[in-house]
Amino acid sequence: MQVTTEMSHGTKTRSGSEFTSNHEHYSKPFCRCEYPLGKRFSIFAKEVQQCSCGEDTSTRVDWMWETVPHDPRCNVPSPPYMKGSEVLFHPIYSQGTSVVRSNEPLTRGQHHYWELKILSPLSGTDIMIGIGTDKVDLLQHCFTFASVLGQDDQSWGYSYRGLAQHNGHFKYYGSKYSQGRIIGVYVDMFRGTLEYFLNRRTLGRAYAGIPTNKGVQIYPMISCTASKISMKLINAASFEDSLRFHCMKVICKYPKLLDQVKAIPGLQHMVQELWFLQFKGPADDPTRNDSHLADEAVLCGKKLKLDSDAQRYENTEFLAVL
Repeated sequence: MQVTTEMSHGTKTRSGSEFTSNHEHYSKPFCRCEYPLGKRFSIFAKEVQQCSCGEDTSTRVDWMWETVPHDPRCNVPSPPYMKGSEVLFHPIYSQGTSVVRSNEPLTRGQHHYWELKILSPLSGTDIMIGIGTDKVDLLQHCFTFASVLGQDDQSWGYSYRGLAQHNGHFKYYGSKYSQGRIIGVYVDMFRGTLEYFLNRRTLGRAYAGIPTNKGVQIYPMISCTASKISMKLINAASFEDSLRFHCMKVICKYPKLLDQVKAIPGLQHMVQELWFLQFKGPADDPTRNDSHLADEAVLCGKKLKLDSDAQRYENTEFLAVL
């Protein structure tokens, strides 16, 4: 068997791919903390101080990463190393792609949100964050460098190169990410949608049509080709699909209304529990504004009237020309 190795700071793209990895359009770190270069785990001689920014927002971790089982097909000398909620890929060197998944599947009919903090510089063929079904073979590419998540119709992934992939098709989706960023994943297992967040700002819906039917199990997943790549699961929470949940999604689009809800003692617990719904969207997101909900309805009514008047004016001008 021919085995190739990938250096931790090298970059390799798939043959024939129109997407290349460069240093343009990188996102900014979530905070200004420094990440000293060094060894991260106690199995090495030195540990480094970890940044804790953003980790106090929520302490819920409903699931953990599952230890990769040994398989004779894949006698990998450096499998992913787990330490609490942190995972280190290829601790010694890399000779293929490692894939890890959660120890529990996502519950059907619920909303799921989790976040990963990137603790090391990212490099190599690809590092992808996403989801996959129980049919994904975690060890299929242990001796090849591949963009595993989204390579077929059983998984969906967001690459550190800023691309999203499903069923073998890449598309431009968001900015590139590396050390110091927080990647959020929101999966609606009632409607079957997938959405990513970068530094707690939504990137918009990535995919719809996620299987929600009985008999299909969906797991959070990460795939990585480079060595000494470290990530930490800083929260993972699930919520029932309810009227309260959907009301909060609407309320969070209107900052003034959200402030009023926060001021009501009986609703403070709900606001705190659904904290991730309060993330800001893109700067030009038309769904977020400072108007009250009632004011917005009035403005929408005026806009419709103006649009109607403009259309009648255009029709009059057109008839006059005729």
